[in-house]
Amino acid sequence: MMKHWVGILAWISVLAFATLGFSVAEASSANIIIGHEVSDQGEQMDIVAGDAARVELWKTYVAAHNDRDVAAIRGMNGAGFKAWAANGQVIESTDAHMRFLEAWFASASPTWQFKYALANDVIQADGTVQHWVTSAYTVSQLVDGKWVKVEEMYDARIEQGKIKYLLVADRAVIDSE
Repeated sequence: MMKHWVGILAWISVLAFATLGFSVAEASSANIIIGHEVSDQGEQMDIVAGDAARVELWKTYVAAHNDRDVAAIRGMNGAGFKAWAANGQVIESTDAHMRFLEAWFASASPTWQFKYALANDVIQADGTVQHWVTSAYTVSQLVDGKWVKVEEMYDARIEQGKIKYLLVADRAVIDSE
C-alpha cells in the first residue's frame, strides 16, 4: 500500500515540475525579441511580444464600429486620441473621430471582417514601453452606390486600456481575389 502512495506522489511531483517548467518557459518567451523599430533619432528599439488581452480590447473596439456604437468607441478612445488615415487625413481628437465616424457610417455603411491581430511592445530608448496592436481587416463599404472592399492594416497604440493613436494603411481588393 505504501509503495502505491509513493508512486502516486512521485507522479504528482513529476507533473508539478513539468507544469512549473512550462510556466517559466511561457513567461520568459514574452521577452523574446520579435522585431525592431527605428526611432526618429535613428535608434534601434526592440519589439517584443505583447499581452494578448490588448488584442481582445482592439477586437472589441472594432466590433463597436460594426455595431455603430459610437458611445462605446468614444469610451474606448484615450485622452489625446489621434488617428492618421490612409488617405492622409489626420483626426486630432475623439470628438473629431465621432463626427468622422457618424458621417462615414451614414454614407458608406462600412463593415469590418477580422483577418489577424497581434500584440507587440516597443521598448523605448529610455526603457519605457509602448503597447501596440497590429491588425488587418477586410472593410466593405458603399462607394458611389457600389460595394467595394479594401484590406486595412492598423497599428493601434494602447495606453491605460484605451486607444491612444491609430495608424491606418489600406489597399484595394480587386474582383479576382
